[in-house]
Amino acid sequence: MNHVDITLYINEYRLRALSDALGNKTADTVEDKLMEAFDMLYQEYVPDDVRAGIESQIEREDEIERARYEAKRKFAVYHIHENGEDYHFTNDYFRTPMQAAYRYRLYERGELSDDHDSFSDTFAESKPISMEKFDEVCTDINSDKRVTALMEFNMDDGTVSICDSSDNAWWTYSLRDFSVAAYKAYRAEGRSEENRREIFFNALEGKEIDLTESVSDEDENESPMMLM
Repeated sequence: MNHVDITLYINEYRLRALSDALGNKTADTVEDKLMEAFDMLYQEYVPDDVRAGIESQIEREDEIERARYEAKRKFAVYHIHENGEDYHFTNDYFRTPMQAAYRYRLYERGELSDDHDSFSDTFAESKPISMEKFDEVCTDINSDKRVTALMEFNMDDGTVSICDSSDNAWWTYSLRDFSVAAYKAYRAEGRSEENRREIFFNALEGKEIDLTESVSDEDENESPMMLM
């Protein structure tokens, strides 16, 4: 945002010698030192009131850019219940149930490149949200046009629920069926995203869990049941 490139032409022998010297004494690079020199010149020659005005302008423009970025975002909304803990967040990378299912499959099978303490940790660069914000989206998934999917993973009871954006209805599946559907969608190379989605949802067809029956059975047994 409003950044300008400054090019310096420096003899390669001098640059290499300075880089070697810095490497032996500090973690700073030549670029770091040049930035420090610019800051010193900026502080020395630009008056305080001018600098204050510039910083205020930069802050305003940054805020406008952040608002523009937020307006253009597309993301999925998650609730993960795991080991008795609840995590609510948005994620810009895993924006569909199919992508989330494949992420779960890799996590479950220990096939991710990094070790993770929990499933929620596998979603890179997630943004935490409050339970109130999550409930707001649950009330009407279409209230925020940026939301591409709304999902709840209950790792403790082995289920996942997906909200249908067409009617705000929830569909619940076992995590095992969710994982198998992801496997079927991703097992062959070269498939389009649309083709993968079709295979994924076809694999889940008829595998829905009827939670109303579970609630009825629990009531008859007079034992409490936690619903997500």
